[in-house]
Order: sequence, then C-alpha cells, then structure tokens
Amino acid sequence: MKIEHILSPDKKDIDFLCKMIDAEIPDKDPVYDYAFLIRDNDDKIIAGCNGFVFFGAIYIDQLWVHRDYRKQGLGKKLVDKVHEFGREAGCRMTTLSTMSFQGALGFYEKLGYIVDLERPGYVDESSLICLKKEL
Repeated sequence: MKIEHILSPDKKDIDFLCKMIDAEIPDKDPVYDYAFLIRDNDDKIIAGCNGFVFFGAIYIDQLWVHRDYRKQGLGKKLVDKVHEFGREAGCRMTTLSTMSFQGALGFYEKLGYIVDLERPGYVDESSLICLKKEL
C-alpha cells in the first residue's frame, strides 16, 4: 500500500472516486461534470465555465473569459446556460465560490447571487466567498 501525490490527476481517476461515492448512496442522483465553452472563428477557447451537478444543485467551479472579450456579456451568457442546464437537470439552486481579490463578487451579485459564507484567512488577508442562487 502506498499514498501517491498527484499534482495533475488523470480524469479517469477522479471519475473513479466519484463513481465509488455515488455507489455508496444509490438513492441519490449521481454526481457528474459539465462544461460550456465559447470558441472564436479559429476554434480557440475565448471563454468557458465548468463544474458539476450534485444532490439537487449545480456548482460553477471555474468561469473564465479572455481579457480581449471581457465586458461583452460572455460571462453572463455562460452563467445563463448553467442556470438553464441546472433547471433541466432538476437542480433547485446553483452555487459557486470566488476569492475576494478576484473582483468577481459584484458580477455575481448582479446576476442574483447572494453570499452565504465568507471564510477569511487566505493569502494577503483575502477571503473565500461562497455564493448561491435559487433556480
């Protein structure tokens, strides 16, 4: 027996862990990943978000828009797609987290998210901010 430290784990290994957890709670819906990507005419990703659906909620893990395409509504379009997908999947809420230094809190609040946890203690006196929105 040995413990491995993996900095960039293989997706199949992460999927295995999710499958094993799902198997232990068969009366709940399985956890699964999703992603939405926006590509330019050269097929390069200029914006995207990803996360997972779990136990009646959809979580936005990462949301990114290339600097040249910011302030054009792409972030909102992606979040709207997440909300739509979450409703179709039977989710009752969406959740996400951001760091206070990222400057994204106002963006999410404009979209109707509310802060339900702020955890201080991170680098440079920053906080992790957890938000949610009912769907």
